[in-house]
Amino acid sequence: MNVARARRGAGPTRAERQAATRAALLRAASRSICEHGMDGASVELIAAEAGYTKGAFYANFTSKEDMFLAMLDERFAEQLAHFEELLEGADDAVDVARVAAEDLLGYVYRDPQWPRLYQEFAVHAARNEAFRVEVAARHRAVRARMAALFARWVGALGIEPVLPYEDVAAMTIAMADGFILNRILDPELDRGLYATMSEVFLRGLIAMAPQRPAAVDADGAGGDAR
Repeated sequence: MNVARARRGAGPTRAERQAATRAALLRAASRSICEHGMDGASVELIAAEAGYTKGAFYANFTSKEDMFLAMLDERFAEQLAHFEELLEGADDAVDVARVAAEDLLGYVYRDPQWPRLYQEFAVHAARNEAFRVEVAARHRAVRARMAALFARWVGALGIEPVLPYEDVAAMTIAMADGFILNRILDPELDRGLYATMSEVFLRGLIAMAPQRPAAVDADGAGGDAR
């Protein structure tokens, strides 16, 4: 709270109250979706579980789908920002692959409800074309952002790309999605396998990269390219 307002004994501002209401609705939505599924988590149920009326819901979101998309937007933005921090200044590609993989799963499972929520979003998108289009647009935006991050990072490391960066981003996301889905089905699946999978994937990309030409000595003889 603003210090000056606290000294005056003033309560939260309208913007702060609205932010608190929005956060409570999102938390209630997470619980409701996990328990009742996307279709069963009605606006009335979400609002009631958050302790508000339908009017409060519609003051923050235009529809249930709008709320779900807001949840995706927030999650994707947080994940991308953290991923960018991991790549900043990193100089060992393989180490970064493992750390990034472990960090992603740590972020995902920090909220045990999120994997199930994401699965529910995907199922709902398969049945609702308008929602699918919106989710797909967000996935494309995430892939484009990741591709740009990969391009900057790989360029700094001097690695020659063998695939379009957007393809690498798409495969990276597909691996994460598939692994998380498999752990929903089998929670005993070792989380460490995802870091190993990411390392193997990156090592394969590096192995496929064209070899740099050997350095040439001052006398014209070929030197060690390392």
